[in-house]
Amino acid sequence: MALEKMLNGSGTSQFPPFQRVLAAFGAGTARPLMTVIWGDLVNLYNDVKEDTDTSYMKHTVDKKALMLLIIFIAQWTLVWTYGSLFSIAAMHHSIRLRASYLKAIVCKDTEEVHESKAATDLSTNISVIEEALSEKLGTVMQAISTVVSSLVIAFIKSWRLTLVLSGAILFLIFKDLGTSALDTKLERQLQAIDSQASALAQECFTGIRTINACCAEDKVVDRYTKILDHSKMKGLQKSRVPAIQYSVTVFVMLAAYALAFWYGTNLLVHGQIKSGGSILIVILCMNQATNALRLLVPIYGILARATAARESLSSILKSRSRLDPFSDFGEPLDAMYSRVEFQDVHFSYPSRRSVKVFNGLNLTFGAGKTTAIVGPSGSGKSTIVGLLERWYDCNSGHIKINGSNIDSYNLRSLRSNIRVVQQDAVLFNDTIFNNVSHGLIGSPYHDLSENEKRRLVVKVCKDIQAHEFIMQFPQAYDTVVGVRGSLLSGGQRQRIAIARAIISNPVILIFDEATSALDADSERVVQATIERVSRGRTSIIIAHKLATIKRADRIVLFKDGVVAEEGTHYSLLRTSNDYARIWRAQTLTQKETYQREFQKSDNSETSPERSTLSDTKSDALGGDVFVEVQTPETAIDMGHEHILSFPQTAKMIIGGNRIMVITYFLSFLSCLVAGSIYPGQAIFFAQAVTSWQKLGVYMVQDANFWSLMWFGLALVGLVGFFAVGSLSSIGGTLTARVYRGIYFRGLLLQPVTFFDSVLHSPSSLVAHLSSDPANLQGFAILFSSLAITVVNLGSFVILGLVVSWRFTLVALVGTFPVIVFAGFLRVRSQQKKNKTLSEPLMSSAQYAAEVIENIRTVSAFAMESEVCQKMAQKMTSSMGVFYRNLLFTMPMFALSQSGNLLGMTLSFWYSGHLLADRKIGALEIWIVFLSVVSGSDAAGEFFGSTSSIVHARSSGGRIKSVMADVEKTPPSARDDAEKPFLNSLSFTGVSFSYPNTRQPILNNINIEIPQGLTVAVVGPSGSGKSTIISLLERFYEPSLGQICIGGIPLAAICKKSYRSKVSLVSQETQLFNCTVRENILLGFPEDQVADEALIQAARDANIHDFIMSLPEGYNTACGKKGMEFSGGQRQRLAIARALVRNPSILLLDEATSALDSESEREVKEALSKAAQGRTTLVIAHRLSTIQDADRIFVLSEGSIVEEGSHVELMALRGVYWSLCQKQNLD
Repeated sequence: MALEKMLNGSGTSQFPPFQRVLAAFGAGTARPLMTVIWGDLVNLYNDVKEDTDTSYMKHTVDKKALMLLIIFIAQWTLVWTYGSLFSIAAMHHSIRLRASYLKAIVCKDTEEVHESKAATDLSTNISVIEEALSEKLGTVMQAISTVVSSLVIAFIKSWRLTLVLSGAILFLIFKDLGTSALDTKLERQLQAIDSQASALAQECFTGIRTINACCAEDKVVDRYTKILDHSKMKGLQKSRVPAIQYSVTVFVMLAAYALAFWYGTNLLVHGQIKSGGSILIVILCMNQATNALRLLVPIYGILARATAARESLSSILKSRSRLDPFSDFGEPLDAMYSRVEFQDVHFSYPSRRSVKVFNGLNLTFGAGKTTAIVGPSGSGKSTIVGLLERWYDCNSGHIKINGSNIDSYNLRSLRSNIRVVQQDAVLFNDTIFNNVSHGLIGSPYHDLSENEKRRLVVKVCKDIQAHEFIMQFPQAYDTVVGVRGSLLSGGQRQRIAIARAIISNPVILIFDEATSALDADSERVVQATIERVSRGRTSIIIAHKLATIKRADRIVLFKDGVVAEEGTHYSLLRTSNDYARIWRAQTLTQKETYQREFQKSDNSETSPERSTLSDTKSDALGGDVFVEVQTPETAIDMGHEHILSFPQTAKMIIGGNRIMVITYFLSFLSCLVAGSIYPGQAIFFAQAVTSWQKLGVYMVQDANFWSLMWFGLALVGLVGFFAVGSLSSIGGTLTARVYRGIYFRGLLLQPVTFFDSVLHSPSSLVAHLSSDPANLQGFAILFSSLAITVVNLGSFVILGLVVSWRFTLVALVGTFPVIVFAGFLRVRSQQKKNKTLSEPLMSSAQYAAEVIENIRTVSAFAMESEVCQKMAQKMTSSMGVFYRNLLFTMPMFALSQSGNLLGMTLSFWYSGHLLADRKIGALEIWIVFLSVVSGSDAAGEFFGSTSSIVHARSSGGRIKSVMADVEKTPPSARDDAEKPFLNSLSFTGVSFSYPNTRQPILNNINIEIPQGLTVAVVGPSGSGKSTIISLLERFYEPSLGQICIGGIPLAAICKKSYRSKVSLVSQETQLFNCTVRENILLGFPEDQVADEALIQAARDANIHDFIMSLPEGYNTACGKKGMEFSGGQRQRLAIARALVRNPSILLLDEATSALDSESEREVKEALSKAAQGRTTLVIAHRLSTIQDADRIFVLSEGSIVEEGSHVELMALRGVYWSLCQKQNLD
């Protein structure tokens, strides 16, 4: 049933079409039919006498050889057919499954979506299912056909002997069912543990800058290692399953031979069976049946993994969604003027039911009016967005639009007519044009031609003053913005997001802190645009900056989940204490500032120097000449193949650590024991067959002896294969554990430039982290089979040459070159296929991961249908390459599986002629023949697993590249961390361009930050402010010039030592899915920080009281990406994390941008207190937050144009003065 469910995909497709099933069943009958010819030849060879007619015998041998040749051609054709058809079906099924999965994901509530699980499902799990449904499924059906046809032929020849031996078949079937069920259960548990590891890795790769800045690499590696250790223990427990499967199968098979020869001979003596040939046919049929079951053992593992993978997918595919964005149910929302009402709305988030966000909220947004919402962080302002977008439903009460409940409207129509610009603008890894045009989805403009859409996009970008910076990019509107818009500055991203929201002229507009990341110039222009597009439509503006909403028709102040005050700006100033207090706190009063600053200047012994751009340039020209430092390139490229050779892959697996060396050495010794069974089997088999030439009691004596020898061989096989199965599985588990840990650490230590690449999105890295060690594990298990094959081949060749060198050479030449050649070509073609298909498959996986990661943006812009269509296009783009590759690989696969039949045909024909000419005896024929047949079977099995080898070589290459890159760490990174730390900073002639663009971001920057002073950097969006922070955090290295700390070049200081004394609070706050305590103490061993220090840091960040109001206090889980908290709460937690480190250098990149005025004032006081005695660099748009800085640098287009104190820069009446004028609230 599990297999059928896997096949059914979405539950609507049929069982595989009759043609490929028939081809697989037909291929399965080839070897049982061959046994009938073998039996006839045994009778012919055993009946050879001195007076036997040579010409008659040769003629008979020729006819039998021709029959074998026909069987070979039939099997080769049928295997080629079913292999191709099943592979095509598997590829189509995986495409449908990925599309269905993505469609199911975009229907889910946002809190139900787990990016790491989805990434694992879309990459690893669906690939496992595809592998199981490809030629592997055909092989299963071929094996079933072999078992059934073997039993039919055997019963026809001797029902008594077959009935006795059928017990072995039934035992093996029940054994396989039992062990497979256990294997599936353990595999399911393993996948659950691996999903935890993937979730942690996803978080770390997404927040790599936070991990680096907090020196948290070792801590997260320890967490990851604990998960891997749990996985290892479960894997070691699972290793007993294949050991039992292999050893019991071999034992039962060999013991059945012993019973068959003994019982069959007795039947022959008593005349209850026609001839020795009939016995041989029954034995060989049972051999084919048990061999088919034995060959299924590794496939059982694949099917177990596929079944567990399918169950993982089913949790998404079969679960019912609360909403269906693809449904046509509901009324359209098409009114131009829409009145929105919240009536007695109660709401709490599903993860924190006990914490009320709204407690009887009553609020009306007038049709065609602009309503602004203000209030402290966590008061529920942004929750309005979630309820209107129907990401959540209220617990009680009603939300109505134009008098109708919001749930009566069609979901797609509702979201298409509500456009949102959120505080954290999310763009897709696509062009600027495509990102802006996403706003047209669901609107009347969606079906316009591309040229007409371009005119709309250009117009809206000009309206919000984005056109100018867009045209500065080399590709203009066709510029790709990077993952989440990472190649743009925060302000540039925000303006693109605003353009996307307003381009369709929506019914309802929501701006959630839409201008918080903009500089004063851009904010004024964008604010004017927002006011213009808001006229005549229902607009909701959520803001902390009161200057951005003072012209709103109505302003609502939220407090404790209800409306505390409402009115116009001026009425609230007259009648409201709370609103008026916030207004006064945000007012930048120049007169008071002048007085304070000039008093400070008069009391100083010397006035601070001021300089302009011309001064800076002359200083630079007169300074030292610096050697250009090249920006380090990305260490590895995960999007391209790094293929190891076969010996390199084997060496990598065996030499992982000392335990692995011992494990694989013992496994090799076990392989010698297990491999020795097959040449012994050939000798015993030949002796038993030729014993039927004897008469009466002599035949029985020989049968008793060789049957006893067979049973002894069965016991050796039981011990040998149990050891091989256990040790190879243990080795594979250890290999996966060791290299997954090394891989994770290696990826974590890659430079930030590595993570900036579009090929290295967090989801794609998680997929590699999951699949690459698993591929090595598969190769490690396969390595034992290879060792047994080598032992087999070596011993068979030696045995054959000793018995009859002439016959052996002919048999070898006729068999092995065909199989080896076919196998080699298949390896090469599989390599080419993987290399060719990896790019489109990786592209589709990355796109799906991006969609899932930004699921709220997808739902907000009703993009569900579009992303599913684009996903389908990306996946189907590789089908042409797949078909062409299949035309070459499948004939080679078929030849590797059936080539030994061609060798058997030649061997039988040649040996028959030798026997007819009396140049060889029957015993020698059977020893050599069985040696060659068994050897070619082993070679065929090995080359049937070439895809696993190819995947392992590619995976090993990627892991090796990561390991090699970490080993190349500069010596300075290994220096002793305990060195005197002087925290004065200087930039001297620093220029910088990002590795993926030639456009300069910083140009000849010269900044001095004396120890213990606070320096601020201000300037327009995109001027390079945040890049200065990135250089100080050593995320990047300067392209030219140098940065020094205490006079020492930053590049010469140990990164970890340096970062341990630096704290960063960035604009984009990153919290992790762990407790509040663990987030604040990120990078610190918890036992090294006293609770008093933790609580004091939280108090200073004005977050302690909120934390204590939570049910579990500091042990409260923050949730995925910290989404359990508001933006302001997340920001204050990040500030607490910075303060608890007691840094020597404090870097604040828009640290208070997400805070309400009250929190901003309190946190600003805390930061001012924390900055005392510390070197502090502040990046800010709000000039009120930096007017007390000791020195202010004004940045424009990557260059410093002004510097000085606040008073000095105001006296210049230049760029800074102009910015202050634009932000003055008086």
